[in-house]
Amino acid sequence: MPVMELTKLQCYRNQIPDDVFVCCANGEGRCLGSLQKFDGYKFNQAFLFFYDKRDSKSHDNINSMRTILSKIGPTREIATSDEDPITGIAKFCSLLKELNITPAASIITVDITALSTKHILLLLRTVDSLGFWGSIRLVYSEPKDYVADLYLPMSSGIRRIDVVPGFVNNQCLSKSLLLLIFLGYEGDRANALVQNIDPNETLLAIPRPAFHPEWEKRTEEMNSNLIQLIGDDHKIEMHSLDCNEVAVTLSKILVYGPGSPLAHKNCCIVPLGTKPQTVGLYLFWRQNVGKFEIQHASPLEVNEQFVSRGIGKTWLLVNPDKS
Repeated sequence: MPVMELTKLQCYRNQIPDDVFVCCANGEGRCLGSLQKFDGYKFNQAFLFFYDKRDSKSHDNINSMRTILSKIGPTREIATSDEDPITGIAKFCSLLKELNITPAASIITVDITALSTKHILLLLRTVDSLGFWGSIRLVYSEPKDYVADLYLPMSSGIRRIDVVPGFVNNQCLSKSLLLLIFLGYEGDRANALVQNIDPNETLLAIPRPAFHPEWEKRTEEMNSNLIQLIGDDHKIEMHSLDCNEVAVTLSKILVYGPGSPLAHKNCCIVPLGTKPQTVGLYLFWRQNVGKFEIQHASPLEVNEQFVSRGIGKTWLLVNPDKS
C-alpha cells in the first residue's frame, strides 16, 4: 500500500468504531496531529502513553488529548519511559488481552508520532506477537519545521548502546561486523556510535526524499564528518516516509540466502532516522527474524532547544490487511 495523506481520520469500517486507538503525548504540538483530524472517528478503547520526563508543553498536550479522547470513549493512560518502555508495553499488552478482541474482526489504529524509536519497535512486535498485525493501522504526523538551527545537532555523544529487546540474533565473534545506520539530524551521535561499535564495514542510509524539498541535503550536511570518514560510496538512499519502500530497499541491500555474503557477516542496524523508517525496518525484520539485530544508542546529552514546530501533514503508513 502506498503512503497516503490523511486530511481527516475516520473509522476504518465506516461508522463501526475501531476497537483500539493508541497514541502518545509529548512536548511537540504534532502529537495532536491525528486527533485534530478526527471526523466522526470513534473507538471502543483508547490508550494514551506519556513519558516520565515532562515539561509544561507536555502537560498541556496530555490535557488536550485527554479532553478530545474522553468525548469519544474510555481511555487508559500508561506512564512509561522513552528510554526503557518495556514496563509500559507490558501493561499495554495485559490491557489489550483483557479486551477479548479477535484479530480477524478487530481494528487497532496507532499514531506513532510521539513514540520513541525503541517504543515503536517494541509496540509493533507486541501487537504482532498477539496476532494483530493484520488488524493494525499506523498513522504519523510530520513536523512543519524545527525551531533550532538545524546545523546544531539534536544530541551529542553516546551514553550507552544496547540491543532492542526481542531484536537480537546470535552474533558469531569470528564473523566481521556490518553496521547500517539510518542517519538523521544527530551527526555527533552517529559519529560516536561508529567509534564505539568499531564495525568492519559501515553503510549510511540517507533519507530521500526529505519531508520537505527545502530539507534536502540537511542530513548529509549534519553528518558530513562521518560521511567523509566512511566514504560516499557507502551511502545509500532510504525513503523518509514510505515504510514499504524502506523494507524493499533493505531487502535489496541485505540479501539473505544460500551463497549470500551476509552468511559470513554479523549485521547490526541502528535507526537514527525518521519514525516511518523505523516502521519500514520492522517490516523488514519480521521477514528476516533472527538474521540481524537492531541496536539502540542512548545519547549522552540532548539539545533541549531542538524541537519541532507546528503540525505538518498526517500520513497513513500501514493499513489493516483484511483480505
